Amino acid sequence: MADKRIFELSELDQIMPRLYVRWLLCFPLSETSPSKQSIIDALQAGVILTLDGLPVLRGHLVPKVSDSSRLEVHTLQNYQGEVGFELKVNHLDDEDDETIPTYQSLKKANFPVSEMPDKTFTPPDDPSLSVFDMMATFIRGGVLLCIKCHHAVVDGGGLGLVIKLLAQNCDAKSHSVQRLSLPFVPSVDRGSLPPSKPETPARDLGFIVLDVGQKPAAPAREYGPMTSQIFKFPNEALQQLKKHFDSVSSGSVTSHDALTALLYGAVSYARSLRFSETSSEPKALPSTMGIAVDGRRRLKTPIPEYAGNVTMYARFSNPLQLPCAKIPQDIMKDPSLLAISLNLPALAEKTHSAVAAVTHEYITDTISLASSLEDVSRMQPSFSDFYQGTDFFITSGASFPVFDHEWWPGGAVDALRIPLKAQWDGSCAVLATKDRSQGLDVLLGLREDDMKVVEEILFAFGAHIQ
Repeated sequence: MADKRIFELSELDQIMPRLYVRWLLCFPLSETSPSKQSIIDALQAGVILTLDGLPVLRGHLVPKVSDSSRLEVHTLQNYQGEVGFELKVNHLDDEDDETIPTYQSLKKANFPVSEMPDKTFTPPDDPSLSVFDMMATFIRGGVLLCIKCHHAVVDGGGLGLVIKLLAQNCDAKSHSVQRLSLPFVPSVDRGSLPPSKPETPARDLGFIVLDVGQKPAAPAREYGPMTSQIFKFPNEALQQLKKHFDSVSSGSVTSHDALTALLYGAVSYARSLRFSETSSEPKALPSTMGIAVDGRRRLKTPIPEYAGNVTMYARFSNPLQLPCAKIPQDIMKDPSLLAISLNLPALAEKTHSAVAAVTHEYITDTISLASSLEDVSRMQPSFSDFYQGTDFFITSGASFPVFDHEWWPGGAVDALRIPLKAQWDGSCAVLATKDRSQGLDVLLGLREDDMKVVEEILFAFGAHIQ
């Protein structure tokens, strides 16, 4: 019998949300594609190669005996030669089944997440908390591949590296010719991270520390119906958006800063309008913008090939001022005036400063803060009131290496989507796209009434919905 091996996680792993990162990769199939069984065989063989190269992915998460607030991964010591993983496969490609959309219809609609429900296209939840899972769903004209990995082991950037290895291994197994070069293998060595410092930092690191015994507050509110949309921002729209800030900012604002400011400003305005409908009392509601920042290249010794968690949280505050007056239609149609009305230049400057503050020292201080806590669950993001509240959160996967490799002959990824497990509000994700020159896709979840207001603003700045 194989011996159990314990894989120790880092402090940065411990402070991540206890949930799964799940990506849905969309592949077209044609008459020239390999057979379904050949694709299944390539995926099965490729994932086994990947698990052999990254054995932590074979493991299960369990609380540490010495500290139940922290997790560790249990794997088998002698895994070589053991299959130990069975690819899940869904066959929903019956020509007579019209309940499942065709691949072409999904592509024409820009792969809306509302048409790719979680229960159909993602692996079921595993009570044993396996680190990794994968499921292929064949539909008419394509295959949707869901890759699922626990956030306590990898972040978005790490999953991108795992997928890069997966693609190389699947492609190698789909060809009869022996691979001449070794594949790229990401690092999972937690020793790559800087050590904690003995002193506890006393500065803002995007987290709050709850008092001993204190639980995160669950606000009492009535939740309205929610929806999600994927907005396409063409490159020319992003360039034009940035120009609105050049004359009134320091000139250091990036396209990401500008996009973050636009999304936060639009959502804050929509919420302020709604709050003003129920109260005319002048007041300022606290609101925090949270930004996920990849720290791999921000360390003094960069670790771009590290697959563990190095996601930092940048944040800044911008209170909602109530009551909020409705912006006149003539201004809503003029992006330059609208940018000023929404205070976008100031929001872009705050975004840039918050992200620029994520340095080697910032990362080391975050590690040190987590390490100083006996109960690491006391460390919570400082922007946790985004769900039908006043905070907002953005994460970006625009540069993830999802489209770099074929998975089998002709097996190129068309699109990346994030399947939604439930309705969501107050957060968004910038998705990796196949052709960056064509712009960016932004997945946004909001209350339905807020989304109507935000749509009008985003359309004014050149975004559209396919």
